[in-house]
Amino acid sequence: MSLFTKKPQTLAIIGNGFDMNHGYNTDYKSFVSKTKDPSLEKFQEYCEIEDISTWYLFEENIRILSEKLFFKSVSENCDFDDNRKEVRELTDIFKKIHVLLKNYLEHETSLAPIKKKPCIEKYLNKNTVAINFNYTETAEAYTNNIIYVHGSLKEDDILLGYDYRDEPCLAQYEDMQWAKSICRESLAFRRYFIGKKKYDPTGKKYQALREGLENYHHWENTGRGIDDEVKEFIPHYSTIDKFLKKHRSHFLTPDLKYKNIKTLVILGHGIEADRKFLEEILKRCINLEKVVIYRYSGEDESVYNYKVSFFTEYCKNIEQIKY
Repeated sequence: MSLFTKKPQTLAIIGNGFDMNHGYNTDYKSFVSKTKDPSLEKFQEYCEIEDISTWYLFEENIRILSEKLFFKSVSENCDFDDNRKEVRELTDIFKKIHVLLKNYLEHETSLAPIKKKPCIEKYLNKNTVAINFNYTETAEAYTNNIIYVHGSLKEDDILLGYDYRDEPCLAQYEDMQWAKSICRESLAFRRYFIGKKKYDPTGKKYQALREGLENYHHWENTGRGIDDEVKEFIPHYSTIDKFLKKHRSHFLTPDLKYKNIKTLVILGHGIEADRKFLEEILKRCINLEKVVIYRYSGEDESVYNYKVSFFTEYCKNIEQIKY
């Protein structure tokens, strides 16, 4: 069954630029400059890309660092224990950044009420369904039909990670746990057992379920797969396996009536950070007639052209609207 009983013909894709164009400083540079914490300084020391100007580049660093540490772990002269210690340190940093970001966004969006823009209401309204990559509730000023792909502040649960990559064979779960595909499954898992099943997030059974999910993700990506011998070492294997088999198809794309979508609206999303995810959505919008791209004042022409090039493969009718 679809998430929405109505059959909207307009689908909006909402990214960080949407919040910024409503006056909220939710970009990566603002977050770092206004958040003084050792975790951010330590992360910067690890970074391969020194000039991190966007959330996309931040996520690229997560991808590069996690892959680099894995390949280091299988090199001839590597001390494996030291390598895993470094991986755990980086994991702790990422977890801390999650908390810092939640706190920052809650403060930033509390500074002033949102002022709606008529030009946005034309396409983002009660008849629109929105796939929201932001964590804030800004878009709810326009529509309640919102799917929070990466979690939300009101859930007190957000995810950060990298887009699709070919994961190295025999990689540990620790090396790939920041893949958005895995993060989305874990988020859906938490939503299901805490929200629908009402599990106590501090309870022993819920913690065992989370441990089991991590083990499940590890073994299915090792190349060996999950055979009968492995199943015995995965806490609550049957419960986790049943959940994933029932819901996994919806982790790839939200459960919507994509054939009904005639208009796709892009509001502040830079494409690169979630390109694989967006490609899967667009493949399903087989009756798409128009793509509307909102542009902010001063947006680089090359950035806009990149978006046009991406969407033209799926629909040649592109409309431009300036905020």
